[in-house]
Amino acid sequence: MQMTGDRIDKALIRERFAKAIGTYDREASVQRHIAVQMCEMLGQAATSGTFSRVLEIGCGTGIYTGLICSIFNPEHLYINDICPEMEDIAGQASGGKAVFIHGDAEAIRFPEGLTLITSCSAIQWFYDLRAFFLKCRSSLNDGGMLAFSTFGENNLKEIRQITNAGLNYPGMQEIKTLLGETGFGILASTEENTEIWFSSPTEAVRHLKSTGVTATSAKKSWTKKTLESFAEKYSAAFGREDGKVPLTYHPIHIIANKN
Repeated sequence: MQMTGDRIDKALIRERFAKAIGTYDREASVQRHIAVQMCEMLGQAATSGTFSRVLEIGCGTGIYTGLICSIFNPEHLYINDICPEMEDIAGQASGGKAVFIHGDAEAIRFPEGLTLITSCSAIQWFYDLRAFFLKCRSSLNDGGMLAFSTFGENNLKEIRQITNAGLNYPGMQEIKTLLGETGFGILASTEENTEIWFSSPTEAVRHLKSTGVTATSAKKSWTKKTLESFAEKYSAAFGREDGKVPLTYHPIHIIANKN
């Protein structure tokens, strides 16, 4: 299953996230909340051996990495990211205990004998979830866990409506069905819709850029004219009387185990 309406350019994604390293942690309040919730769910679902050999996919600047280390203290931790620049930053978040694996998680070889593969706010960029889930299953020990967050169909819906471009996110049930078909059983799942309010549409765009994200996978250059047109349409469709506009996030959390 391919997740995108626009074909994702992973080189462009890597470039955007690398440029956002200095601003990501300041702006990524939603992603931080998602990581905290993932840890809470893992704490409830984990068994004694869950954190023996852990692989984190898409570690980024290490927000989730740091939480994993401080809360669960994994015996062996591998962290992966498509941006090589994340090695030092996320490595520091792990207290120097993580082994960094650079590369596209859909292309690299995973370590074997893993007890947990986990990821926050990363797999929405993948081309083929079925192949990824099968790859995870082959690298997990029997009973090993796959715990991840992604985003649902309402994610960034305002910008997608105005620009008519962006990712096509699969829904919760579609992901669960795919997990079942690839040999996983669902242990826990949650989803929510969260609105963040901004003083203007241009502030919403700035926020996304500061986290390395745009609502579309394609390269888009804003001109003064296109930004003004976008802002007018955004405010007309979603603005309040005080001028503020919402931006919707739709995080999905799932914990599954290898059958």
